[in-house]
Formats: sequence, C-alpha cells, structure tokens
Amino acid sequence: MPAQDVAEPAPAEVVGSPPQARAKHSLANLLRVAFVVAVLAFGIWYVAARWHRIETALSELSWWSVAASLLAGGAGMFLSMLGWRSILADLGVRMPIRSAAWVFFVGQLGKYLPGSVWSFLAQAELAKGQEASRKASLVGSVLGAGVSVASGTAIAIVLLPFGSKDALERYWWVVLIVPFLVLALHPRVVTVVVNRALRLIRKQPLEQAPSYRGLLRSTGWYSLGWLLLGLHAWLLVIGLGGTGARALPIAIGGFTLAFCLGILFIPAPAGAGIRDVALVVALSPVLGESSALALALLSRVAFVLLDFAMAAGAWLWAGRWTRRGRSVV
Repeated sequence: MPAQDVAEPAPAEVVGSPPQARAKHSLANLLRVAFVVAVLAFGIWYVAARWHRIETALSELSWWSVAASLLAGGAGMFLSMLGWRSILADLGVRMPIRSAAWVFFVGQLGKYLPGSVWSFLAQAELAKGQEASRKASLVGSVLGAGVSVASGTAIAIVLLPFGSKDALERYWWVVLIVPFLVLALHPRVVTVVVNRALRLIRKQPLEQAPSYRGLLRSTGWYSLGWLLLGLHAWLLVIGLGGTGARALPIAIGGFTLAFCLGILFIPAPAGAGIRDVALVVALSPVLGESSALALALLSRVAFVLLDFAMAAGAWLWAGRWTRRGRSVV
C-alpha cells in the first residue's frame, strides 16, 4: 500500500513568531493609551481654560435647567448611536447595544483631536474587537456622518425660518449641500462609490450593500436624536430668560445647524469655533448676543462632559458583559 503524504508544518516565518505577535499587541495597546491620554488632556484643558466664564454663566441658570438639558443631550446622543448601529446592521454587522455603545462613544472621543477622521478610525479599531471588520465599521461611520448631517440640515431648514432668518442668510450655502447628500446616500450610489474606493486600495468590495429600508431607519434614529439635542439647547434658552413661541424651533433648528456645520468643518476638533459662532447667530434673536454666547459656551462644555461620561458609562456597561467567555473590553 503506498504511503500517504503527510503535510509538513508551516515554517515559523509563515505563521509568525510569538515575540512578533506580542510586539504587535503591545504597540496596539500603546496607541490606544496614547489616544485616550491625548483626548483626556484636551478635554481637561478646554474646561479649565474657560472655567471662569463657565462659572459666571452657570450662576444665571437654575439647577433643573442644567440637569434637564444634560439629560436631553445624553438621550439625543444615545439615539444617534442607535442610528449608527442601524447602518452597521444594514451592512451586515450586528452588534448588541452594549457593544455598539462601547465602540461608538469611546470612538467618538477621537473627534477632539484635529481632523474628524480620528473618530472613524477609532471606531473601526474598536469594532474589530467585537468581531466586526474594520472595513464595514469605517464605511458605516462615514455613512452615519452623512445621514446625520443630511437629516440635521433638513430639520434646520424647516425650523429656522420661524424666527432666525439671520442664521439661514449667513449659512445659506448649507442648503445646497442637502440635495448632494441625499443623492450621495442613495443605496446604489453608495455601493458603487464605496466598492470603487475599496478596489483602489486593493480591498474586497462590501459583503452586503446598504438598503433603502436600512438608510431610512437610520435617518429616523438620527432625526429623533437631533430633536432631543435641540431640546437640550431650548432648555438652556429658557433657563437664560428666553421666551416666546419661536424659542423652541429656533433652539432646535439653530443648534442642529450649528452642530452640522461643526461636523462638516473637519480640521477643527469637534467643530470648535464654527459651531459656537453659528449657534450665537441663530439664538441671538431670542436671547441677545451676550446670553447666546454664554449658552454656546455652556453647551460646548456640557457636550465635552457628556462625551466623556457616555464613554465611561459605555465602558462600565460593556465591561460587565462577556461573550464566549471574554469581556468585550
């Protein structure tokens, strides 16, 4: 009987040596620590450098308006996470809410570094630990940003004419972006553009293309999130003395427009500068310029604190959950 061939073990060069694997793992951990340290340093510096003005503005507000605005802001952020998770599910990546919250909120801290691309890269890296491909996560994050800006800008266009025409007159060009975003977010267009981009970098095309239903579902989550985020601004407006029936649409529309401008202005960390200026312009008709400036500062600091609090909460929530015998973090 002829002897059967026995497969020889692969050479060590092919499978990689344990020291190389350990070095790669150590480098990845070092980069994660550096990322967290850089983001924390910026957050602490931002709040500390403005603390005197923050303290003055807080003295004009009641505790309930601050607490309620923080609650509304946190709820809006959570709904935005659900919109992002919905897009990933449409691309074939289904993560439990705990895992999605961990990836989304911790990755979101990357926006505090110059260049908004860092949040996308951080989310892609964290999603890999949840058995999701970097490719799908990165595409999902970019699509999520597009859906978020398109839905938010549409809300601002509908609401701002009720009382803050100055904001639309100053940032009229944002209106022109909406049709292009809607066209760019068409499932067929998204699939063609993304797959061609992947081929250019020698990557395989998407395993699952986005659908109408998936994008509409995500748009719904993001739109609800914008309404709650705008409610955060309205509660601060009321706390600072703003009154009148037009305060609510101006607060929601103005805040949404300002936030979207911050997302579009990629070089600035978390849209710093342009978002605050746009918010002052939008809210001046119901608050006056000085109070609108105080609100913009308070809102900015509130979201810095919320970003870190949501990331910490997601870490604690996900850290207690195990999958296949291993913690998600």
